[in-house]
Amino acid sequence: MSRIKITETISDTPYSQVAYCYLNNVKAVLKTKKEAIITNSIETELKIHEFLSNYDLCPDILDYDLLNNHIVYEYLKYSVENSEYNQVFLEIFGKTLSKLHSLNYGNQDVGTFEEKVEGYRNLLSTDPTAEIQESFALFDKLYKKSNELVFCHNDLNTSNIFLNKQMKFIDWEYAGLNMSIYEIASIKKSFNFSSDQLSIFLKAYGQDFNPNEIEEFEVLVEFVEKIWQKVTNKLKSNQ
Repeated sequence: MSRIKITETISDTPYSQVAYCYLNNVKAVLKTKKEAIITNSIETELKIHEFLSNYDLCPDILDYDLLNNHIVYEYLKYSVENSEYNQVFLEIFGKTLSKLHSLNYGNQDVGTFEEKVEGYRNLLSTDPTAEIQESFALFDKLYKKSNELVFCHNDLNTSNIFLNKQMKFIDWEYAGLNMSIYEIASIKKSFNFSSDQLSIFLKAYGQDFNPNEIEEFEVLVEFVEKIWQKVTNKLKSNQ
């Protein structure tokens, strides 16, 4: 790996540490993987980046060291965290997500969202709380049907999206094959879209969804967030 100078830690979780850095005097982002029990490995993230870079959907990889679980990627400006979610933004977002979901990623080495949830279920097998049982019951209900799976990011919150001339996504730790409606519901919840904003977004996405089903999946998204937090707390306590 080339010479790296770390300048500021951005995040530090049980799964990874992310920091701003300079790679040979060029500003970049360094990600160091710690744990891959419930997240994608650094190898998988690298493959995802290499695949998606052909479609300008993620930052470019500048360097990596699989032995030490390091990956360095392009520094992106213009986070959407403080953006106005107006019609132009919503249309770009909807079209970009549709582009991601339309890619044929089925022949790549990537797991499914269901497999990740089963990992959560195994880790919380000794947790008998009603909330946990209700969460997995709703998941089983919504995922019992045979549905077409598409390649999803699975964590598209405001901190993982950048928009300059085009929109790009970062942090592919949870990416995998999933139902598109789960990603739609997750985005609606994360961005707190109004019904009008959602309508513009879905029109640009190019597919209609039943509003009641989106709401049901929003409940599931909230449950999954709580499950994820319980798993994270358990992993922290075991460190």
